[in-house]
Formats: sequence, C-alpha cells, structure tokens
Amino acid sequence: MKTVSTASEKLWKEMDRLVTNYQPGGRGLGNPGSFGEREILFMSLLKDAYDNDLELIVSCTYDTHASTPSRLMAKQGYLEVDGMRFLMCFTSEKRAREAKYNTDWNMMKARDVMNNMFNKKSIWGLVFNPNDEKMVIVLKELLSLIMPGEKPKPEMFRE
Repeated sequence: MKTVSTASEKLWKEMDRLVTNYQPGGRGLGNPGSFGEREILFMSLLKDAYDNDLELIVSCTYDTHASTPSRLMAKQGYLEVDGMRFLMCFTSEKRAREAKYNTDWNMMKARDVMNNMFNKKSIWGLVFNPNDEKMVIVLKELLSLIMPGEKPKPEMFRE
C-alpha cells in the first residue's frame, strides 16, 4: 500500500467514529444516532475531504485487460439496489480488509471519487461499509446541496 497523509488518516478515524458510535433509533440533537444527523456529519466530512484533496478508501476491481505493465487499471466497486448504483467505500482499512466481497480495496482521491459520482447519472451516491449493520448511505442529490456547482470529469472518466 502507498503512504497516506495524516489528514486522510484523521478523516477515516472520524468517519469510523461516527459509524462505531451510531445508535439506531437514538433521538436528540448531539446524539450520533438521531435520524439524519450522522449522514449530515458524514457529508460535512466528505466536503472537507473534497476541498482538501484527501483520500477515501474505496472498493475496486482490477481490470487486467485495460492494464499495462506501467499502469494498473482499477474500476471502483459499486452496490446496486433496485437499479440504483452506489459507489462502495470504507471508513477504515480494517473494515475494508474484513469486507466479504469479491473486490479489492485501495485509496483514491476523494475529489476523483466524487467528481466521478457527480458526473454519472447512473450513480446515486456513496455507501460506506456496505452490508454492515452500521453502513452509511450518502445520496448524491443531498451532497450536491452542500457542494454546488459543476464538477470536472476525472482523468480516465468513462460513462
């Protein structure tokens, strides 16, 4: 694995804290279990990651046909529910290692992940720690409210 910035590690730690401390059905302002508050805090962290060019931990599959000896090509993993696709991410390396998927994981710039999501009509959002009882779903439509404006297409973008 490559070297990761301390700022990215702090981001993952805060995201994982939100997931770990989540209490389903909790109520009241300040309780990480209150409806929607965790997701709002998550969106705020994602905006910060985007603005500060931090990295996210993403699910991926390596494309051996598109890869060359000097460049390994990966496709970001996604989860599809009722025709809606969500790009899969993790809040920690430990959760990524423990995931029971037929995918690998790696780090990717938050800006590239979100620019990809914002530019693809087929992608509805991000899902962190999919199939975990404390997973977090971030809808693109809601994230765009705190991140308005056009988003450039990342290098190697494909519809």
